[in-house]
Amino acid sequence: MKKLISSLLALALSLSLAAVPASALTLEDAKQLLSAHYVDGVPPEVLELDSLDAILEALGDPYTFYMTPEQYQSFEQAVNGRVVVGIGATVETAYDGGYRVMSVLPDSPALEAGIQPGDILTAVDGVPMSPEVDPRVPIVGEEGIPLTLTVNRGGQILDFSLTRRAVNIPIVTYDRVGDAGVIDCLSFGATTPQSFLEAIRDLEEDVSLWIVDLRSNPGGDSGSTAVAASLFTSGKVMLYFRDGAGSYYYRPGIPGVTQKPVIVLTSEHSASGSELFAGDIRTYRSGIALGQRTLGKGTAQIVVDESNSSVMEGGEALKITAYRFFAPDGATNHIIGILPTLLISPENTTAAALLLAHPSPQRAAGWCRLDVADHSFYIDLQEGVTEDNRSAFTELLEAIPPSAQLYKGAGVQMWDEITPAQLARELRLDFTPRVFSDAADSPYAREINTLAAYLILNNSSPFQPGEPIGRGQFASMVANAMDLPAGKGAKFSDVSADHPYYEAISAMCDMGFLSGHGDGTFGPEDPITFQEAVTVLSEMAAWTSMDGWELDGTPLLPEELLDFYNYDDWARIPARNLSVLEAMVEGFAPQDPITREAAAAMLCRLMESIHLIWD
Repeated sequence: MKKLISSLLALALSLSLAAVPASALTLEDAKQLLSAHYVDGVPPEVLELDSLDAILEALGDPYTFYMTPEQYQSFEQAVNGRVVVGIGATVETAYDGGYRVMSVLPDSPALEAGIQPGDILTAVDGVPMSPEVDPRVPIVGEEGIPLTLTVNRGGQILDFSLTRRAVNIPIVTYDRVGDAGVIDCLSFGATTPQSFLEAIRDLEEDVSLWIVDLRSNPGGDSGSTAVAASLFTSGKVMLYFRDGAGSYYYRPGIPGVTQKPVIVLTSEHSASGSELFAGDIRTYRSGIALGQRTLGKGTAQIVVDESNSSVMEGGEALKITAYRFFAPDGATNHIIGILPTLLISPENTTAAALLLAHPSPQRAAGWCRLDVADHSFYIDLQEGVTEDNRSAFTELLEAIPPSAQLYKGAGVQMWDEITPAQLARELRLDFTPRVFSDAADSPYAREINTLAAYLILNNSSPFQPGEPIGRGQFASMVANAMDLPAGKGAKFSDVSADHPYYEAISAMCDMGFLSGHGDGTFGPEDPITFQEAVTVLSEMAAWTSMDGWELDGTPLLPEELLDFYNYDDWARIPARNLSVLEAMVEGFAPQDPITREAAAAMLCRLMESIHLIWD
């Protein structure tokens, strides 16, 4: 049963900067809190450790940590927007050779110095950062004091000189740009919904659509996210949470105040609440997302402090990962992130969005129309081919998935369907199609080219659709679809560290989706059978979606056994799952090697069925 989520504990969906200091909280009380709330359960051997620092380090969860009163105060300021003395940048908790810069505030020392989102903060005034160092300690301080930040930017080590000063944190700003109402949101805090409402009331009559910029938005409060998204969707359920016991809870929405479409701008630094906002727009067909695949933080944390726990005192807090969350359509964004409707490079994201931000023209001639995700967007062709917009327009055409339709205007209100490649040729654009030329005659051309449009498949070489797919190739295809991080290192005698599929195989084995043959080998070139591929995809569905998870826990009914009796025992429930999710293809016996085109077709259909692809 799905339940309304309690507001007893504040659900924080944000990335904040914090290390793991010694705490005033007693060790036994901390163990009880973690045992009661941690979503994955705390292993007994971890609970036996003799310090909170050691327990939190063993959990390996960068979003579960203790906060001193000073850190907790800074955490609340970062989410809710206040004036603080510092440099005007936020970094994520997770340490990976440093702390990654998530956002840079306007009118801030960080922006003026040239700090960029994605920079890895490695040292402050020459003192190296480490997992035990809270970056705020050397950065936040007395106004007017200079400091030097060292960052790693794509392998280049750079030093920046800054001076601390009071920085206003305006977490929401808005303005009209052409025919679009542009809302720039840096965080989802207590004031965010009201700011969104003010923007809509001020601009609604003068704009044709909304652009909500969530690039570098690290998240915030789930309730604020739900209300803000409701304004555009009128959704009754805005997100689901699943706790460690498998119980579901939900956040309700409120009636919306606009029915105009939304373009959500995303980047690899969009996380948590910003991913939930995009998932709400996707679920309720309220618009599209445009930009890059998001970070992939799909867990929610409770903040335990003295307001809701008698064991906390003096302003301290313990932030605990207590839930995995899902969009209303049942898809998680954890690790996999949000795959935008139109996948556009960072340098062209803003211009591409503004090209789409026009009302329906009175005369169709000189315009093109893009129908995608239940919405029509209009592009002025003369505007698109200008020097400033040409690159963005070209990439926009390249990003159009097979599920969309493109039309060129003729006369007053005549629209003739045209392919992106045809329009690009007419306009003499330097167009590179995201399709496989050798897949044109495949019965699964749509699915193959959908994966290519989202760069899950690389079309730099022929696809060879009818060839069997090896275990390593299949691992790479699924790992790319899920955007899995590199694994800890597969230890197979036939998969060396320089093997082209080493990272994908390691990642898939770490997730438990694939394993070796039992003799120390993996067999990366061995064909994968149809039922093996079905089983891997069923496990992917169970991990990424509510529907897949519930199906995976449902026993096979006697009448279903008749349909899947020719599968091995371990593959029958997975085959039933993929059949229910409408991801199966015909023409293969369970033990047959699966072809590349059939594997791509099932992966694409599954991603569409469980809403990982913005259909």
